[in-house]
Amino acid sequence: MTTSSKQSAMFGTGLAVLIIGLLAAVGLWYAADQRQSDGVSNLARAPSGCDTTLDFEAVGEFTMYIETAGRFDVPIAGDCAVEGAYGVLGDSLPAVSLEMTSPAGDDVVLTNASGTTYDVDGFTGESIRTFSVETPGDHILRVDVSGDTDVRLVVAVGKDPSDGVGMMQLGAVLAALAGLVIGGAVMIASRRSPKPAPGGAVAAPWPTAPQGWPTAPPGMPAAPPGPERWEPAVGPPSHTPGVPPAAPSTQAPSGWPPQPAAPPALPVPPNDRSDDAQRSPWAPPNDAAQ
Repeated sequence: MTTSSKQSAMFGTGLAVLIIGLLAAVGLWYAADQRQSDGVSNLARAPSGCDTTLDFEAVGEFTMYIETAGRFDVPIAGDCAVEGAYGVLGDSLPAVSLEMTSPAGDDVVLTNASGTTYDVDGFTGESIRTFSVETPGDHILRVDVSGDTDVRLVVAVGKDPSDGVGMMQLGAVLAALAGLVIGGAVMIASRRSPKPAPGGAVAAPWPTAPQGWPTAPPGMPAAPPGPERWEPAVGPPSHTPGVPPAAPSTQAPSGWPPQPAAPPALPVPPNDRSDDAQRSPWAPPNDAAQ
């Protein structure tokens, strides 16, 4: 694969990571909104002035919300037949009294609660009570409005619709950041990759000597080896009295390669073999010595 192809592949990978991160963020955010919307629409509702039957299939903690806007999507079980949309005008709400009984006819303890609100798909509510269901089955909820009986309020009962929504929204933000950071980094790195040499040719390596230093540019012939140092041939040691040893010639050879010089001729010893004459230490013994 060429360098250009690698760059294109890296850029495509970074772009894909970026798109996937953004799509994951959008999907998580939409799922979080849908979770809250479904939680609000699944609340059980009880209008004021009625005894509403609420069927709890499991035990646990539940919350009551007073709604100032909404609608009845399904028929309610109780002594009141209500349907359609409802709403309360004005900023002040009348006082509301709430009573709940268990399947055994015992009063359920209701605890004041506030701080949780929602405004989703036309439903607007605020938490007012919490209670615990210890026995599954039908519970009766009575909602009354003090004072002006013409005002109708609706109490919604169920779990917190916002439960788990915050974590999903946080995941959406992290997915978007991860896509931007990782995908953007890969795309930038693909643009900073080294470009190939012109024509796709690869430069020849620079030749080096055994010590690692260059000897000649690429494509140039190597220099011939230099002349060897000339030294005379070494012969057997000799010494003649009165005659100094011949000095080696220092004249460089004329031919190539150089030829070693012939050893110097040994002087002929004199015929005088008298005992007074100094003998060479390498000469054979004379007759007198024997």
